[in-house]
Amino acid sequence: MALGALPAAPAVAQDEPNPRVARAQAREVLQERRFRGSGVPRPFQGIVRWLGERLQPVADFFDDLAVRIPGGQAVLFALLGGLVLLVAGLLARGSISRRAAAAARAARARSAAREDPDELEREADRAAAAGEWETAVRLRFRAGLLRLDARDLIEYRPSLTTGEVANTIVSPAFIRVGADFDAIAYGGRPADADAESASREGWQRVLSEAR
Repeated sequence: MALGALPAAPAVAQDEPNPRVARAQAREVLQERRFRGSGVPRPFQGIVRWLGERLQPVADFFDDLAVRIPGGQAVLFALLGGLVLLVAGLLARGSISRRAAAAARAARARSAAREDPDELEREADRAAAAGEWETAVRLRFRAGLLRLDARDLIEYRPSLTTGEVANTIVSPAFIRVGADFDAIAYGGRPADADAESASREGWQRVLSEAR
């Protein structure tokens, strides 16, 4: 050995991994959620099993049907999808129709509620006093329709025709009242005091006999 030379340092031996510690660490890693999946909680396992047993015949039925249909499952799923869309369309149409009918009933109710037949009669009297015979006939006719509506004999709406009313109620007097109104309101026949008086008396008969 040369003078002044230092002895070589002994190699440091690395610690051997403890097998017991390694196994414990592996168990901890395997217990993590990513290695265990997401199973059904125990309280619901029975319910899931029961549902699976009940739905299995349905699944078997569609599997057998897919085998018998040319094109297999792709054609079957396409047919089922079309059926679902058809049913959804029918349901949506029915829902829209019901909403439209409800809106129409509400509109009729609001229209009837806005006008008071007694007030319309008073306006007709004022119009007649001023010589406005056609206005008086129109107001008296609308007041009569509102009174029929209040008795649930018709469903009042502004577009209601005399023909519809005549086909709905039983009242011979209304035939004359309705004909005179149409002739004045739409036929261009001038109204006078006699026409206004006939309208007032005619509606009294209509309301007494209508049913």
